[in-house]
Formats: sequence, structure tokens, C-alpha cells
Amino acid sequence: MEYEVRTERLSMFSIFGLILLWNILTDVYGASILLFSILFLIMVVISALRYKFKVGHKQLVYRFLFFKKTIHTRKLVPSDISQIRFIRLMWAKKAVMIKVKNGRNIRLVEPYPPTAFAQLMEFADNHEVELHKTRDYLILERKKERRGSSY
Repeated sequence: MEYEVRTERLSMFSIFGLILLWNILTDVYGASILLFSILFLIMVVISALRYKFKVGHKQLVYRFLFFKKTIHTRKLVPSDISQIRFIRLMWAKKAVMIKVKNGRNIRLVEPYPPTAFAQLMEFADNHEVELHKTRDYLILERKKERRGSSY
């Protein structure tokens, strides 16, 4: 199944960078329509970047998209993965770090739909990939179980 990965870090840095760039350029060149249109175009390009993640039977596929066009695809077979690590981010967000033997690690923050966590656990069990859940992640799981049983 294919999952959409949220790009909160990218959007936060892009907004901060655009505000900073706007302040610097208006001080140097003054406010103009051309400057505004260039910055708006940069903002549209940055917001068009997306990540998709697919859990298959024999591999994991991570795609980087611009609008709907695939820019980069990374396929991971179980022998490429050293560990799948479930972590907690900020206050109550779940994330997965896929530690890769060669190359950069893959970070998945709140994939949509949230069944990705269960499917990654199943993938790790089927292919004997090391699975690690941090203490904070286990707290989030218990909190979700308590909330689900009280309703």
C-alpha cells in the first residue's frame, strides 16, 4: 500500500527562508512586483514537493515527487535495511526512522493513512529486519490504547 508522508519540516523551513529572503531583498532592492512574483514562484515550487512511501512484499519504495512527476525513487530490499526504528517527535507525533546500511536514512513523519506503522512492523517481522521502539513511542501507543478503550 502507498502512503503519503507529510513534509512539515520542508514547509516550515521554506516559510522561514522566504520571510528572511524577503526582508534581505527588500532592504537591498526595495519592494517591487517582480521581487514579490519571484518569491511567490519559489514558494509554489517548494510547496509542490511531496513524498510517497510504499510497503511492498519484498521491498520498500520511497518516492520524491514534484507535483505528480517522480523526481527520485529509492527502493530498499531487506538486506539494505539495518534497523527500523519507531520514534516520537515533538509532543504526540509518531515517526519511523529506517536505518539504511549504505546511504541516507529515511525518516517518515506521520504517514497517511496511519496503518503504515503496522505494515512496517509486519514487513520487519516477515523479513527479519531489526525492529526497535523507543520508550517515548511506547508511551504514545499506550496512550492511544487507553483513549480507544475509554470511548
